[in-house]
Parts: sequence; structure tokens; C-alpha cells
Amino acid sequence: MAAYHPYGRKPQLEVFTAERTWDSYDLLGFLKALPWSDRPRVVVLNNVSLHTSAVMRRARQVLSASGIDLYYLPTYSPELNLIKSVFRQVKHQEIPQRSFTTRSDLRDAVQSGFSNYGENLPSKSLKRSRPAA
Repeated sequence: MAAYHPYGRKPQLEVFTAERTWDSYDLLGFLKALPWSDRPRVVVLNNVSLHTSAVMRRARQVLSASGIDLYYLPTYSPELNLIKSVFRQVKHQEIPQRSFTTRSDLRDAVQSGFSNYGENLPSKSLKRSRPAA
């Protein structure tokens, strides 16, 4: 699971890994653990099942009350999901080796790939036109 903050003085990439499939409860825990802010936070989600589950629908009002608003991208619009380009870059450029003999080797490669990419994040400007959702 990753959070990408492309705008601001210094872009940030936060990555959380697990050796299992993530579910809605993991996403909810991640969202509740976001640092407090006096500004509203908008979390952009695609329509994968763990994002749109009954668990997330029930939690939406509580999250909103704590200043976290969920924004769902239109279906079949990966070009609007900025994290997809980050994943693609990490997968194809930062992790050139395609197979690993152990889980720990794979885990280390993934963590290293995201870390390397995160150190050199390109800065994005709010002045640049963005596609409308």
C-alpha cells in the first residue's frame, strides 16, 4: 500500500508492505493512522474491491468527521491515478531483477526500489493543468 503526495515543497512517497493480500480493514487502519492535520485531507482511491467494500462505505462518515475525505476515481481511468505511474516506474526501472529465490530477497528489492524512487521524486506543480475527473 502506498501514499503519494506529489504536490508541495517536497513530494513524498510512503510505502507499507506485507506478505499477504491487503483487505479493507488494512486500508481503514492505514487511513486512521494518517497524521492529524488542521486541513482537510482528500484520499484518492480507484474502484478496487477493498476500496469500495461495505467496510469502507460504513467508515466513510467517521473518516470524514476526522477530516479524511475519500474521492473515488471514475472506473477505467488509470491515467487519473498518479500512483500508477509511480508503481510502473518502480517495477520496471528500480527493480530490474524479475525473479527472486526467497521472500526476503523479494521484500528487500521492493523496499529498496520504492526507497530509491522516493528519494528522487519529481516535483509536481499545482499550476500545471491536470485532467478533470
